[in-house]
Amino acid sequence: MRALGIDVGGEQRKHLDIVVMDGDRQIAAVGSRIPVQRLRALIDDQRPDVIAIDAPPAWAPSGHRSRTTERELKLLGIQAYYTPDKATGEANAFYAWMRNGMAAFRAAERAGYPAYRAGTIRGHALEVFPHATVTVLGGCVPPARQGSAAKRAWRAGVLRAQHVPTAQLRTLDQVDAALAALTGIVALELRDPFAPGMPDEGRIVLPARVVPAAGYRRCVQTRPFATEPLITFCACGCGAQTRPGSEFRAGHDRKLMVQLERAVDEGERARAELQRRGWT
Repeated sequence: MRALGIDVGGEQRKHLDIVVMDGDRQIAAVGSRIPVQRLRALIDDQRPDVIAIDAPPAWAPSGHRSRTTERELKLLGIQAYYTPDKATGEANAFYAWMRNGMAAFRAAERAGYPAYRAGTIRGHALEVFPHATVTVLGGCVPPARQGSAAKRAWRAGVLRAQHVPTAQLRTLDQVDAALAALTGIVALELRDPFAPGMPDEGRIVLPARVVPAAGYRRCVQTRPFATEPLITFCACGCGAQTRPGSEFRAGHDRKLMVQLERAVDEGERARAELQRRGWT
């Protein structure tokens, strides 16, 4: 199982960042500054089971300012850039990244991966959204007004919590490409992931089969998700909480850990002897 995740650049950055991820959530390849014209050859070389692109495959219907998928995400507490109709999108430089994303979808279709509308995930190009992915996998909307470094740290933390190594991911764009690929892998595993919207407009695929009816609230914690546990316990095994970053509670140490382990072993041996004699 393989997924190709693609992060799309805009007017000033007309290239793609890509990550290829296998079914064990290991990163098989990372690429940066790839022109969209080379995407077809890259797809033919990798032949992934699914392609996941961080961009819409098409414009909203004529006269509309957004698509159903974006409005339904907003009801869940997940804000996305609205995709306008073609007349607006073609005339405004801001939407250059969407135009590049649509070119990526066309390249995928020429390689045999039509845009996903409904039904089978395998063999299709999915529209995905890294912000939505980290919200669903993290269980809450990331903190507002994050800078690039903080956003990269938060999103990389979500990847690590999903057992995805991040050492190869040097930039926020590569992290986003990895989140796209991860969404593709989860979609393949689920077979029928949650994808709000109308098939003819395009649907953003989320890494879950169902989502909370009440949607998602803003995260309470301000540290990057899953970079360290919010609650830690003493390594000696006594069950007491410790301060973050501390292995042992004050007054506890490895000597006590050995004593507790010995007591547990002796207790297990005594219990086994009682069972042997038929006394329990």
